Parts: sequence; C-alpha cells; structure tokens
Amino acid sequence: MAPPAIAALDSYSREELLAEAAVGTPLDRTKAAPSLPAHLKVAGDLDVAAKRYRTNDSVPTLAELKRAIPAHCFKPSTLRSLSYVARDFVALAALYAGAYATHGTKWSSLYLPFFWFFAGLFFWALFVLAHDCGHGSFSRSKTVNSIVGHTLNSFILVPYHSWRITHRDHHKNTGNYERDEIFYPMPESEYAGIKGVAKWVYSNTFFLACFGYPIYLLRGYGNRKQNASHLSPASELFVNDVERSQVTLSVACWWVMASALAFATFRYGAGIVAVYYGVPYLIYCTWLLVVTFLHHTEPGTMWYNSENWNYVKGNLQSVDRVYGWLENLHHDIGSSHTTHHLFSAIPHYHLRGAAAAVKPLAGEMYNVSDKPVWTALWEAFAAWSQSHVIPDGTDVFAIPAPTRSKAE
Repeated sequence: MAPPAIAALDSYSREELLAEAAVGTPLDRTKAAPSLPAHLKVAGDLDVAAKRYRTNDSVPTLAELKRAIPAHCFKPSTLRSLSYVARDFVALAALYAGAYATHGTKWSSLYLPFFWFFAGLFFWALFVLAHDCGHGSFSRSKTVNSIVGHTLNSFILVPYHSWRITHRDHHKNTGNYERDEIFYPMPESEYAGIKGVAKWVYSNTFFLACFGYPIYLLRGYGNRKQNASHLSPASELFVNDVERSQVTLSVACWWVMASALAFATFRYGAGIVAVYYGVPYLIYCTWLLVVTFLHHTEPGTMWYNSENWNYVKGNLQSVDRVYGWLENLHHDIGSSHTTHHLFSAIPHYHLRGAAAAVKPLAGEMYNVSDKPVWTALWEAFAAWSQSHVIPDGTDVFAIPAPTRSKAE
C-alpha cells in the first residue's frame, strides 16, 4: 500500500497542490486515490501505475514551476564556470604529476589504483562541464560554449555537437518510450529487430559495462535507425545540413584527439597510453553509464506513450541521487538532476537552489532516492533485466520492483 501522501496526491488537483505550496500548509490528505482510466493499456507494476498516473492537465505546468525559481538561477557566469574547468584540470595535472613521479618506482603499484579512480572521476567531471556547454548553461556566449565544449569533450573522445544534438532530443522526450533517446523500455516489435549479441547485451544490462558508452557513440541505442553513429555526419541522428556541418566539425576534433593518442602510442608504447589514459577513460565511461542509468531507472517510475506524455510529467520521472562526498567533485550532477531535466538552462552551481523551489510544487511527483548507490544500482539492474521489453501499444509502463527467483 502506498504511503498516504502519495495516494492523496493523486486525488488532488493542480490548483490545490499549488495552493498548498503557496501557503505552506499541508492539505487534508484523506481522499482516496482514483483508479486508472479504463481505456489505458498498462504494463509493469499495476498498483504503482494506479497510484502515480496523472492526466496531463493534473500536472503543474512548466511556467508555474519556472515562476517559483529565483531569477538568478538562470544566469550563468562565464568566469565561475571556467573556474570549475580550471579546478578539474589542476586536479588532473596533480594526478598526472604523481603518476610521472612514481612511474617505474616501487610506489607505482600503490599509486596507480588511486590515480585510476580519481583521474576517471575527473574525466567524468569534465564531461559534466561540457554537458553544461551543450545546454548553453556554461556561458551566455555561444562561442564560449562551443570552444569549451569541443575542448573538453574532444579530450575524452566525445564528438561535441553529435552528443549535444542527441542529448537535446533526450531532454525533449524523457519518459516517452516512443521517442526517448536512451535507456527506454523497448516495445516488443523494436526488440525483435535486434539481432545476435546486441539482444543479449540489452537483456542482461551488460551495456552498462565500461565499453557501453563508446559502443553507443558508434551505433546508438535500440533499433529505430539503421545508422545511428555519432561519428558520422550522414547518420540518421542528424536531420539537416546545419546539424551535419556542426557534426563534421566535432568529428574532426575527435580525430585530432584520436590522432594524438595514436602518436603517443607510437612514441611511448601502447602500455603507457593504456595505463595512463585508457584505464581512466574506461572508468569515466563507467561513471557516465551508471549515473545516467540511475537517473532514469528506478522501480516505481513511469514511462508513457506519446498520447499520455507531456514534457513536465515525463521529466519528473527522472531521479535525484546523491553520491556522498563525491557529489561536489562531479558538479552536483546527481543531487538535482530532475530540476536539471526540467530547466536545462540552469548552470550546475544553481541547481540545488532551483530544486528547492521546484520540489514543493511537484510534491510527491518529484523523485528523490536516498538509497545507497550500490543498493540502487542492484535494484535498477534487476528491475531492468526483468522489464526492458514491454508490449506494443502500451499506454503507461510503471517499472516494477525486481522479483527474486525461486533459487533465492
């Protein structure tokens, strides 16, 4: 049975919820939650779907949520943003200085695990800053966003505009399994078109391993497009000449970095490049896939078809998580991710303040998980492995809690 606050929220109108947030006085939460409309085709956890389903007109509008956020939250500071870039590169420089000092000494085997973990973490932190550039929340200057975004993303082998374009599509369609770009549950007909090893990868969630992100950049996710490569300007991911020309520039920058790594391999040896760039790169890829997966996979969250989806309702299916003392090091990407999804123009350093304003209006629709990350990851893996395919024509899908096998 759902907690009373969740059940009651389902039976209150948007106007009542906004009134509660305005006066700060809880409503009388004694109404019974309504049942799902009879015409809906529902999959997954039916009880959760009945308690959490909202019609589109029962959800606060984006304008209502935006009015609650202090205006300064939408104003990026180029200098402040650049200071975070400097911080991350200083940290990486110190890590590489330590690697240089210990290389070939008895301390190397002790230092390397420390180096790998934190270098991979700061590669990931650079991705988060490039992510701000892609959303235009790093600076008000498009030129600054493009220069910094290309520099940071190319360093970690991401084609900036290619990623920016597909990530924009993800934000525009979050929670819509028919149109989202990544980690959506696949309709049976789409899943049936996936062949061989790829189907086994999806079904076992091994796409979350450290090679998952490079594979995604090369071939995309799912089976909707024949060519979904981020490294090809001719990819079906890009729909006009402007996008294709932008992608051509970003792919050229990607090749500059790839060529530099090839030269380093020729000059210093494959082992050196693998140890001091390859391992941190794979750790960063693991961070990216795990954090992104946990942002959008949680038992009880909902996926909709286009008819039952809207922007606010879909993006409120994102999940906030805190990664302890690491949260500040990767720029608070976990602690206010739902608000970021709703308002991607807010720079990362203003998101916590914005989230504090959004949560009262969103109420119980705003997802915050306080589970330990390893527990959450296990539950998300298990739930996804059991429910990554849904019946064609599903209107609403609620991710069920993982079930234990008889052996367990």
